[in-house]
Amino acid sequence: MLLQVYGYIRSLADTRYGPALAHGHDVLSIEKHLGLDVELRTNHWLTRHHDLSEVAVWIYQHMHTGFTMGILLLCYLAGPGVYRPARNALVLTNLAGLVVFFVLPVMPPRLLPDEGFVDSVALAGYGTVHSPGGVEADQFAAMPSLHMGWAVWVAVVIMALLPRHRVRWLAVLHPVVTAIVVVITANHYVLDVIAGVAVSMAALFGTGLVWAGNGTTYAAGQLIKRNRPAPVPAPADVVDVTDTEPSPTPAATATASGGPDRPSNGITRADSDKGPELASP
Repeated sequence: MLLQVYGYIRSLADTRYGPALAHGHDVLSIEKHLGLDVELRTNHWLTRHHDLSEVAVWIYQHMHTGFTMGILLLCYLAGPGVYRPARNALVLTNLAGLVVFFVLPVMPPRLLPDEGFVDSVALAGYGTVHSPGGVEADQFAAMPSLHMGWAVWVAVVIMALLPRHRVRWLAVLHPVVTAIVVVITANHYVLDVIAGVAVSMAALFGTGLVWAGNGTTYAAGQLIKRNRPAPVPAPADVVDVTDTEPSPTPAATATASGGPDRPSNGITRADSDKGPELASP
């Protein structure tokens, strides 16, 4: 369903060209005003380093879809408690992106005429349409960067799946590398990256998938706790049951000894308040 909507928006390229071009120049102008316009310098630097450019293009083309779908499958198999909010967050991220693509088309830097950007992906032989994962890319869908949105989603889901392992922090490298790659290959602006992070984090929090520092995961309103062994009580907390046994009562002592005291002749004396004593035979 989402792919069909994406395809429909992409088919409107002719009518979206003018607004996308204007919005692309607007984004670049805002970045120049904020001092964030690093795209052109980094793009030219990458072009001068062929081997590094090949690596960056490979990451752009293959990690976006392949790694994300792999983590989603792993989540389904190994983390059923996390899968549903993770899936919903990914769907919401894409829905938000589609809405912005339709309402606010933005031309990526590589397509801006007379700006001097080099299409690194096309230079590497992948063509100008860019089809990561086999899906033809919408040429005017720079804002927000779904490459960045998906990368943030991957990092958060990995940390949710591995709450007890320090290696989970390596997942942060994925969105960091993705942010660098999409900018230096002239596929996105810095503001696109920021927007992608914002959209993804909003979707992750909105579906209840967050990672807590104490090693717990809140997923769909449920607290998934770490499996920890039961605590061993301290010696001071151990109660000696022999010290808590109640002392025997007089009645219990009498019962255990065979009843009330009897005289040696076998006749029981009556209580003084219950009438005269029995006469001896």
